[in-house]
Formats: sequence, C-alpha cells, structure tokens
Amino acid sequence: NLWVMPSKQTKNAMTVGELMQGFIAYMEKRSLAKIDGKDRIRPQTLRSYKLHYKNVWDFENNEGFYIFGKKIIEYKVHEVDLKFMQEFSNEVELKFSNHSLKYKTNIKKDYKSCFLWLHEQDENLYPLNDVRKFKIKNVKPNPFVPKRLDAQKLLKTVDEICKPKYAIFVHLCARGLRASEANALKPSDFDWSKNTVHVQRMIDCSRNLISIETGYEKSTKTESSNRKVPIGAELAKRIRKYIMSNKLEWLFQSEGKYDGKPMKQSSLTHKSRGIHKAIKALGADIEWKGAMHGLRHYYGSLLMAEAHKLGRNPEWVQKNLGHSDLQ
Repeated sequence: NLWVMPSKQTKNAMTVGELMQGFIAYMEKRSLAKIDGKDRIRPQTLRSYKLHYKNVWDFENNEGFYIFGKKIIEYKVHEVDLKFMQEFSNEVELKFSNHSLKYKTNIKKDYKSCFLWLHEQDENLYPLNDVRKFKIKNVKPNPFVPKRLDAQKLLKTVDEICKPKYAIFVHLCARGLRASEANALKPSDFDWSKNTVHVQRMIDCSRNLISIETGYEKSTKTESSNRKVPIGAELAKRIRKYIMSNKLEWLFQSEGKYDGKPMKQSSLTHKSRGIHKAIKALGADIEWKGAMHGLRHYYGSLLMAEAHKLGRNPEWVQKNLGHSDLQ
C-alpha cells in the first residue's frame, strides 16, 4: 500500500516484484470503490488477480518463476522485453501443463495487466512498447449445447425428484438466466401480470452481492444483462405459489439459519438435491457437461429457432440473453 509512482530519476530502479505488489494494492483499492474513473472491481476478480500473481511469484514463500535463470521479481521493469515475455509464456505453459488453456491464458493476461497499468500511469516514463506488442491469443472454448431431448429429460426429472426451490432454480436457468443472476432474485423482481422477471443484480460463488446498492456501477455482468425475461405462465404460477408458501427476502435463501444472503450456488446444484441429483439419476440416458450453463445455451438455441419463425433479427436473441456482443 506504500507503492508510489517512480520519478524520472528513479524509473530504472523499479523491479517487477515491486510492480506486481503495487498493482495488487491498487486493485485492492478498486475492489472497495471506483478509482481514476474506473469501475469498482468484483471480489471474484480481485481473487483471480491474487491467485494468478501468486502463481507467478509467491511472496510469502519466496518462490515462483525464474526467467533465464533469474527470479522474475528481481528483473527491472525497463529490462522486460519481447524475449522476456515469450519466456514467461513458456514457463506458464510448462508449470501449468495440466491446467486448461483458458486458465493459462488468464495468468498471462493478468500478468500483462500490471505493465499496461504502469504504462497508463505515465506513458512517457514507461512506454513498454515490447510488452504492449506481446500478443496473447483469446481462448474461446466450444460451448456445450445439450440436445433438445436431453434438456427436456433433465427438466422433467428435476420436477420429479427435486424439491420446488431447486427445480425452480433449474427452470429459471432454462429461461436463459445465468446461475449468478437466478440466485440473486427477490420476490419483488417478478411481474405477475406480464409473467416476467427483472434481472438486475448478481450473487457470486462466495455469496457476495453485486448491485447498485452495494456500490457497483454495473449490477450485472454487462449493462445489457440488466433485462426483463419472460418466464411463461406455468413457471410464473409455480414460483408465485412457492413465494406465497414461504416468508422470503430472497427467492433462494437458506432453509436453516438465515444470515441475510441467498444460498450458495453450489448448494442449489448439489448432487443430493439440485440439478446434479437429476443428472446422476439419468446416468447414461443423457449427455451433459457441467451444471447450469448448458441450460442457458439450450435456451439460446430455442431463441434462435423462434427468431427464424418470427422473422426476428439476431439482435433480438442477443437482447433476450443479455449479451453485450452479438458474436
């Protein structure tokens, strides 16, 4: 937290380790409030930065990457060039060979971020041309889209063997909601006259509330994610009945001791009561990967088919799914 911007006289003295620590201190501040005109970052984003930086160098245990036989943190910032960045990329590939391509790519991107941040502070003092030229390919894994019959079997099985709360959670995700969006719903978000639900906040995997009320500029993943979603008369009736039978602040709050927050998403999908219970019961009868997100893709495929029938353009599908990018 004592990191200060170097001057023209001291710019060549800064080490990569000092830069990493300064960047994390800055991001910790950004996790608390908007800084320098930049939005407040989410707790999950800060955790990712800290994890990836610990992967590069663990300051507590004084261990991590070596670049050309030298500790990465001992390099001066002005010594970092394309060869350095390429060797760093090679080290990530070797050390995390058993991890996903996306995981390795995120480590590289987050590490490059601290140099880009330093460049933003003073472009003349730190042009960092070589670092800025270093390209990291975007990873776009093939999304899992379940077969229509498999999705229908799963939804039917969920209704048969899961309690109403857990079944409702699954059905909301089958209406295109992200799990983090469905878990953040309140009874007041539903419009019973139009059978819609207003998606306007998120709950992350650690039960942190992302909303305007808690100081975030964006209460959903993107601005376009804030939307009203049609849920249909049948599902609306089921949800309303469930709400009327329970005294609820959140749609998915704990059945035990209530602490003012919704349940964990992992609890809502648990193998003993949620979607994983249905997946286990169906066994080899269906092909399924992951948990909830396949249902969102299933809904997207239904929207595409419906758009074709109705003569709607792709932007209609994008709007209903709450995507910021048409691609």
